[in-house]
Amino acid sequence: MRIIYVDVDTLRADHTTPYGYHCFTTPHLRQLADKSVTFDRYYCSDSPCLPSRTALISGQFGITNGVIGHFGPAAQFRLDSGHGPEPDRPLLGQRLGWGGYYTAAVSVFAERHRAYFFHGNFRESHRATARFGDEPAEDVNRVAIDWIRRHAEEEDWYLHVTYWDPHTNYIQPAEWTEKMAASGPVQEWPDEETIAAHAEIYGPRSALDLHYSLTGSGRSPVPHNMPDAIRSRADFEHLINSYDGAVHHWDHHFGRLMAALEELGIAEATAVIVSADHGESFGEQGSYAEHGLANEPTHRLPLILYWPGVTDRLPAEARRNDALLYNIDLAPTLCDLLGMETPAGWQGESFAPAVHGETIESRPYLVLGHEAHTYQRAVCTRDHLYIRTYHPGAFRAEWEQLFHVTDDPYLTRDLLDQEPELAATLRSHLAEWLHEYAGRPGCLPDPMQTTLQTGPTYYNDPVRYARHLRDTGREHLADDLEARLASLNIPASWHAPDRPRTVELAARWAELLQTRDQRPIQPN
Repeated sequence: MRIIYVDVDTLRADHTTPYGYHCFTTPHLRQLADKSVTFDRYYCSDSPCLPSRTALISGQFGITNGVIGHFGPAAQFRLDSGHGPEPDRPLLGQRLGWGGYYTAAVSVFAERHRAYFFHGNFRESHRATARFGDEPAEDVNRVAIDWIRRHAEEEDWYLHVTYWDPHTNYIQPAEWTEKMAASGPVQEWPDEETIAAHAEIYGPRSALDLHYSLTGSGRSPVPHNMPDAIRSRADFEHLINSYDGAVHHWDHHFGRLMAALEELGIAEATAVIVSADHGESFGEQGSYAEHGLANEPTHRLPLILYWPGVTDRLPAEARRNDALLYNIDLAPTLCDLLGMETPAGWQGESFAPAVHGETIESRPYLVLGHEAHTYQRAVCTRDHLYIRTYHPGAFRAEWEQLFHVTDDPYLTRDLLDQEPELAATLRSHLAEWLHEYAGRPGCLPDPMQTTLQTGPTYYNDPVRYARHLRDTGREHLADDLEARLASLNIPASWHAPDRPRTVELAARWAELLQTRDQRPIQPN
């Protein structure tokens, strides 16, 4: 069996044609879906990019593999030194290699995130350009199609191909955006009133700070595709048409990849799996063009799985599945489909029977984690989403929220106070999950708890961002952010401090001594 895993960065499922999007963004993906099983409730266990792909290839939650964020200890894969891979905890590509598969990648992901363990999956790895990400799909195709041509006569290979087009900044030529703008109306939410209210939601990639960063000017680097800010429906529509244009641009080149398989005569003998690392928020909870929260639009992924001789023979009703699944389930599923034993250390569960059209039992809930822009964990059921914030970063993230996602897909009504019993149940699910993966013999410490002092500060420094809020006339929002970050806890790191505190401590002692000296003496 030949297998191609198509990894599309930031591809939001409900902006694709197989998932019912009203604009015809992905006709070629739709053609693949017509002979595949489409999974409706497939989620990354950890987001965004680095945690999600690490979970995918390790078959483990970030709380176990160690990678929950994008820098420092929160981004360190738990890998002991020694000779050869850990036999009970191999990477997906290593397991496939033991089973006789030749593994290769066309992906710059390892360099983009300094995730060099990713290379351990592959016998060979290719970068399409000298860039560190955001290569246009045509450049990725040039290398990927060349590789496929050279290996078309061979059997038993696995090729991982990473596309970047839907990731900000949307760099596709303007005609792709214009084509989507002409294809139909943009969703009605958020309306002008909601967009105006979102001025009170602060944070990088919020309505008024769409392009704020430690290094950016705050202006759009691609004005033909992204506005400077979201101040009106016109701005929002421009943003959505640009994202859809990026998706459409990717799909066009994905169609060329599929055409190459047809031309080589191997389309009916090559499995094709299309998914993403994470989705994207477009106004939900005040976040725009970002994947910075443990919520439905960030964690829900597309998964379209074509397995020749199996999925193409299924009746239409068997080619949709709505079981709650994690991306860590894909590795054991591939093992099952290929007749390989699943390593004991993987934490996912195979859904191979669903690929054969069988009904499978759904998990009652999933636990989702995000630790790059905020520190959050969430519990996702078929209808509800409970979100717990441990560190807001520089974003206006509430400490707890509860949503009925089925009735309220844009997450506009917080039910935390109205549904206390449901909130308590979902809190207990989160606690049980923590006990299971970080509270039993042999478990390693929860990397979120061990990095909470530093928090999600790689992309944005909350102190500097509070100054930005004050400089732009939003003092009340700066006060709110600083209040959320205030703590009476005394930092006592369990490891060596990541910065010297000598000056800070000396100033604090001077303050205390001055206060003591100025205190009036009370008579006896």
